[in-house]
Amino acid sequence: MKKVTIYTSQSCPYCIKAKKLLKMLNLEFEEINSDDNFNEMCEKLSKKYNRPSIATVPQIIINDHYIGGYDDLEHLYKTKKLDEILNK
Repeated sequence: MKKVTIYTSQSCPYCIKAKKLLKMLNLEFEEINSDDNFNEMCEKLSKKYNRPSIATVPQIIINDHYIGGYDDLEHLYKTKKLDEILNK
């Protein structure tokens, strides 16, 4: 089973684009709005995935593999590397 989690903010255009791409790929995802705890979310993900400076949304995780933001997701999709992550 593919587990996709996306941390978002309501006013973020890249969050909307990321969710649209995930829906186009028929991937169900858990959306976690970080508007009320943005700094906490950044700190938690930075520590968990050993990333020095998470400071934006969306933040996308697939099967406990840190993807990054929308540009990272789109790049993986266009280069067909997203399939590898989804099938792990």
